Amino acid sequence: MSASITLIGSLTPEYLNQFNVWLDKRGLYGVSHVLTEESDNVSVVQIRLTSEITDSNDFRAALLSLSNETGIDHIYQATMLDIQAGGLAVFDMDSTLIKAEVMDELAVEAGIGKQISAITASAMRGEIDFVESFVQRLALLKGLSSDVMDGVYNRIEHMDGISTLMTVLHHFGWHTAILSGGFTYFADRVQAEYGIAEVHANVLEIQSHTLTGKHLGPIVDGERKKFLLTSIAEKQKIDMKQTIACGDGANDLLMLNHAALGVALHAKPLVREQAPCPMNNLGLDGILYLLGMTSKDIRALLSYK
Repeated sequence: MSASITLIGSLTPEYLNQFNVWLDKRGLYGVSHVLTEESDNVSVVQIRLTSEITDSNDFRAALLSLSNETGIDHIYQATMLDIQAGGLAVFDMDSTLIKAEVMDELAVEAGIGKQISAITASAMRGEIDFVESFVQRLALLKGLSSDVMDGVYNRIEHMDGISTLMTVLHHFGWHTAILSGGFTYFADRVQAEYGIAEVHANVLEIQSHTLTGKHLGPIVDGERKKFLLTSIAEKQKIDMKQTIACGDGANDLLMLNHAALGVALHAKPLVREQAPCPMNNLGLDGILYLLGMTSKDIRALLSYK
């Protein structure tokens, strides 16, 4: 399917005209499709291009600059996926499927919240190595009672649009997976709540109801997320052209750039610059617009569930 640009935000007729002039100056043309209704909180317009982009990296950078200037998401996709054909969709968990970093929440329980959250933020911005920061932060949790984990999970909010996205993807037969640098204890709970097919996350070592400050098995870092994306697609016999990856941190960049549709959701600045499809103005359900669905389509499907 053809390339597209999806605009998400407070869209006025004046801005849409202004953007079409911007495209025209670059010799680009397309057909606009309004994907939302007037009653929707956010407007979405998708422009399906009828002309070719010669340098997609420069074009994405120019669109990101417009996004930063206007507060409107300008999301370029070189090709459109077919939602009805099914595929593979993989997700980071912390700050993607849930509105929290689990390690930081455990640190609050241990009384060292500020110390660990500073390390987490630096790792997610790509300033320090993820594996190094993971081992360092986890060691600081040594001695914490595992009894606090239920309370931590119960107070965490889930990302806006998660239920809608999972319901629609599963309706069309998509295989879903959590690829998380967080912990299985929490990822397993999210999996059960939304019927997600697979979880790949880090396993906490717990002895006598106490965290040892260590983990079991391989650390799920950026390289492993990319490997898992590829291996799950192969195992499920899914073409990589029908793959989605969604995350927010620097350790998600490899899988975001390897998937056919890599969505950086509410991401850190470095990730917005380096990921294919940065999106700030909607929750997870915004991915459905990138797949060409209208809000009317989404509501109609949900009404049958």
